[in-house]
Amino acid sequence: MQISSISGSFWENKKKTSLWNRLFRRSKIVDKELTTPEIIGKNCQGLLLKNENLKSFLFSTDMALIENNDADAILAVYPFPPSPKIIKTLIDFAGKPVVCGVGGGKTKGKKSVEMAIYAEQMGASGIIVNIPFENKDVKKIREKISIPIIATVTSSDYDFLNGKIKAGVDIFHVSGGAQTNKIVKEISNKFPDFPVMSTGGKSLKSIEESIDSGSRAIVLSPPSNKDLFKTVMDKYRNTFGNF
Repeated sequence: MQISSISGSFWENKKKTSLWNRLFRRSKIVDKELTTPEIIGKNCQGLLLKNENLKSFLFSTDMALIENNDADAILAVYPFPPSPKIIKTLIDFAGKPVVCGVGGGKTKGKKSVEMAIYAEQMGASGIIVNIPFENKDVKKIREKISIPIIATVTSSDYDFLNGKIKAGVDIFHVSGGAQTNKIVKEISNKFPDFPVMSTGGKSLKSIEESIDSGSRAIVLSPPSNKDLFKTVMDKYRNTFGNF
C-alpha cells in the first residue's frame, strides 16, 4: 500500500536517490514511506550520542511509524509514567538510537533514577527529562549513568539554564511552540558551545529557521495514523469509486 503525501506538510517532500547510489551502492537502499527533509541532513551540525552523529529525531513510540521513517533516532516520550516494557521494546525494535523519557511532572526522584539506569542498561543512547524535573534529581541521575541527559526547556533564562547545566544536563531540547526559534537563538547566544536541539514545527520553513537559529538537531512529529489513512482512503475513493 503506497502512502500518499500529507498535503501542506514537509512529509510530502520525498528524498531523491542519486544515480551513483542507484548504480553502484552495494547494499540495497530501502525507501521509507515517511522521509525526513533533506535540509536537516545537509545543514544540521548534529549531536554526538554514543559516537553517532544524529541530526533528526522522530518523536514517536508508534512502531509502525518508527519502522517506516528514516530519521536518525527516536525520541520516546509519552504523557504517562516511564515503563520498562516500553523502553526495552522500543530499543529492541527500533534498529536505531533511542532517547528515552524518564521523568517530568509525574515521575521524579528514585523512580526516575531507576528508569534512567534501566534505559542505559537496555542500550538507550540518551535519556530526556521534561520541564518540571528538578535539578536535584538530575544530579542523582548524573551520578548513576554515563549516557547524555537531555532536558526539555521552554525558557532562555540564564540562571534556569545554568542550573541545569551544573546539575549535569548535556543537551537542551527546546519545545517552545511559536517561540521555539527565538529561544534557541537566545540560548545559543548565552551558551555558545552548548548543544541544542529543537522541535522543528510543521513546515520546511520552520525547520530551516530552527537550524539557522542554532539548533544542531531537529525533532520531527509524524502525522497520525488517522491522517495517513485518510489520504489513502481518499485516494481509493477517487480511484475506484463505489461499486
